[in-house]
Amino acid sequence: MPCRDATCRRAASLAAGSLLLWSAAPAARAQSGFDLTPPLDLPADQPTAAPSGTDGLSAWLAGWSDRVAGARASQPHWSSPLVTTTGLLEQRVRFDLARQHAGNGTDTTLLDDGRGVDLIVSGSNEIQIAAPPYYVRSGAPAATKEGRPIEPLAGWGDWTFLRIEQRLASSPDSAGDYVLTAWLQILAPSGIPRLTADAWEYLPTLAFGKGFGDFDVQATLGAVLPASHTDVIGHQVQTNIAFQYHVRPVFWPELEVNWTYYADGQRGGLNQVYLTPGLVVGRFALGETLQLTLGAGYQVAVAPPYRATPLTPAYDHAWLVTSRLNF
Repeated sequence: MPCRDATCRRAASLAAGSLLLWSAAPAARAQSGFDLTPPLDLPADQPTAAPSGTDGLSAWLAGWSDRVAGARASQPHWSSPLVTTTGLLEQRVRFDLARQHAGNGTDTTLLDDGRGVDLIVSGSNEIQIAAPPYYVRSGAPAATKEGRPIEPLAGWGDWTFLRIEQRLASSPDSAGDYVLTAWLQILAPSGIPRLTADAWEYLPTLAFGKGFGDFDVQATLGAVLPASHTDVIGHQVQTNIAFQYHVRPVFWPELEVNWTYYADGQRGGLNQVYLTPGLVVGRFALGETLQLTLGAGYQVAVAPPYRATPLTPAYDHAWLVTSRLNF
């Protein structure tokens, strides 16, 4: 029935306007709460769930290669010496072998003394998980120790199982060409009875190096701090200095001076000095990220004169061989 009064006409107009708004403005209906259809896509600023622990670990591992590349780019590109531990951050597997001859006639083959896996875990940190050293020792027919024949032996020695390293300062070859690093090694008395000092030992060390074009000097200054049996082991100061020259592209001839001072203990007041000429060759590319380095050298004691008890120097001379696989 048609509307004849003013009130009816106003109601009809309001209803027509509402119907027009409904049909022409679906966005307005959504905002007013009438549109209950779920959206197909989340808005760009919609918060998402926090990543799980597994996702966080995956992201950290995925960025590892970038951290390693950044750490290497911010330091010099020298080669690690044969004996002197470098202050550079390294990511590699290292295996060494030494053949030592002592003044008392014994020969000792030492496998992997304090070497192992080095991992760069941040832009300035490295950890080393080392393998335990293995000794194979034999005596000459007339070799004696305190009047008794020296018997052959083979077994594991005390284990420097962990090194935690902090690089304090560095600059690449193109700038200052230097590095300064501190670390702490921990030695466990895990060797067989004839090869153990039977004491935990802590080895804090400061390493530094400076390059001068193709020539570089790398050095360490450290201490051996036994937790017990100091009357035998003694507190020690150890210094190693390596002089290297880079003959391009892969040759690194070097001369090292390795010095130990025994502040107390059975060798108290004595010094032990070795000279180590050697050659390191590498790095040879084996793939996109793998690089191989090899080296060899001859170590000879220059001080003190041989003394049998306590045996000083610890050995008279040694052949050294090293292999490193950087990744």
